[in-house]
Amino acid sequence: MDTSAVEINGKGFARSVTLTANAAGPVNSAEYHLGRHYRTFAATVGLRDDSPTGGSLTFEVAIDGTREYRETIHLGESRDIKLDIGNALRIKLTVTYTGQDSGSVYYGSWGDARIQPSTP
Repeated sequence: MDTSAVEINGKGFARSVTLTANAAGPVNSAEYHLGRHYRTFAATVGLRDDSPTGGSLTFEVAIDGTREYRETIHLGESRDIKLDIGNALRIKLTVTYTGQDSGSVYYGSWGDARIQPSTP
């Protein structure tokens, strides 16, 4: 996992969560403890611009074990997502290799990933 700056679909993001996937490691995930203190998760989702041409990954977000978002995104595309995570204990971000060039590594990023605290 990498949390540095990235470019997704030509747009720069100062903070991100990036996971790699390829034929040897087709699924990669990162899980975070939320402690039931947050209400929304938002990010711009897509492949990092330095991923191989023609690539795509399936992005998933699960809240307390229940999938709340799933979409296959191709290089050069991005999606803005915003999910309700109110009262959630855990969030899991996952990328899955979708079977392009088996020798290449693909970089799935959540650009400017952020969680908004619950109001007191």
